[in-house]
Amino acid sequence: MNQTISDAAMVTQQGKFSTTNNYTITTFKGSGGDIPDGKGSFLDNIIVKENFQVKEVSVKLHNMVHTWVGDLVVSLRHGETGIVVDLFQQPGKPNFSSSGYSSDIKGDYSFNDHNSEDFEAAAGANTVVPSGNYHPVESLSAFDGLSAAGSWQLIIKDNAAGDSGSLGSWSLDLGYTQSI
Repeated sequence: MNQTISDAAMVTQQGKFSTTNNYTITTFKGSGGDIPDGKGSFLDNIIVKENFQVKEVSVKLHNMVHTWVGDLVVSLRHGETGIVVDLFQQPGKPNFSSSGYSSDIKGDYSFNDHNSEDFEAAAGANTVVPSGNYHPVESLSAFDGLSAAGSWQLIIKDNAAGDSGSLGSWSLDLGYTQSI
């Protein structure tokens, strides 16, 4: 599935990503769908028309369901630069087993560099990975300083057949400072 949201829903609000920096946060909403079982990838694009310099990034996965977290790699890609950041990569593989942790995913998951919870640890300690705020396996700061304008793509790859899943929707929060 490859969907392009040409006029993505957008919400702007004042907020903080960290305790030391004030940012204006703009939220862009993406679609959901089925995650192909063991072949292909779920792909969804948000097209951002606003041109501001990115200072913070947060990705939220809403109503994500899958029966084997160790199968999945979830990534965010900035189309114009080709920069890709993995939010999580087959938790439990290879240290726990060659197929990763068997925990289920059933909930809402938010990824931001300032979150302190470890997704990999949560996947290893729970039968169902709890909804929550997690730090990504790779830093979202790779997008700092880029123009927000362009295509932002969520990629979910299921690397093994036999377990299925879906995503209800996703959202992308882009933070920037405003000049006074």
